[in-house]
Amino acid sequence: MKYSPFCFLILLFTAGISGAAHLASVEFLGFSDDGMFAAIEQCWISDGSGAPGAELIIKSVPDDSVVHRYRILWPEELLYADGVEKVFLNSDNPASDSIHGLSQALLDSLGISPGNTGVHCIHHPLTDRDAVPDRVSFVTWLGAFSYTGPEYILQLRNHPEMPESPPEWLSMFDCPVLLETTITNRSGDTLLFQKDSYPEYGYEYVSEYRIRDVYVEGDSLTAIILNTVEPGFEGADSRFRIITGVLR
Repeated sequence: MKYSPFCFLILLFTAGISGAAHLASVEFLGFSDDGMFAAIEQCWISDGSGAPGAELIIKSVPDDSVVHRYRILWPEELLYADGVEKVFLNSDNPASDSIHGLSQALLDSLGISPGNTGVHCIHHPLTDRDAVPDRVSFVTWLGAFSYTGPEYILQLRNHPEMPESPPEWLSMFDCPVLLETTITNRSGDTLLFQKDSYPEYGYEYVSEYRIRDVYVEGDSLTAIILNTVEPGFEGADSRFRIITGVLR
């Protein structure tokens, strides 16, 4: 469904969610050679405008802090060539192509490589309708020769919390949440615990998190990719967030 430029501008200035990801995809770019960094890239076609966008986030694994964030959103005027509107798909996303050029030098300097993704323990895309969104158990050792190890349990909790000065349009949507992430072993020992004290930048209006992927490197370094649900132009949108940490 297409809308006039006037309607799009109303959304842009009143809702502030022009980058909403109606059609989004994500790729885990891997851990660094020393395991201290991890990165994801996500790209999307903006809901409503049809403009391509992309984001690449590099995180420090031990403290889950953002080292660098690259973000490209195509302005609406680039959507037209000789008065004819361009149509993009995620497989043909020029914003993603541009972000590769911007980020490659830093990725190389940190030693982040797609060949170093560790063990891919869990994969639950949104099409997996039987997956429990907030709890999963996993191991890292299946398929390993003569080795067995612990079983881990990942639990998410979504804590509703309305911003102090919410925009008026937010009343039309579900309450935003702060994320709590816990990983325990079968004995109930907590190996990782992280809780948002305030929303991470870019995720201020997320109303739900769902477990999508879990990667573990060296039985201790973990990268968790989550689906997010947030307000969009034509309904709820989904993008992705990466959580990192060390299992201790």
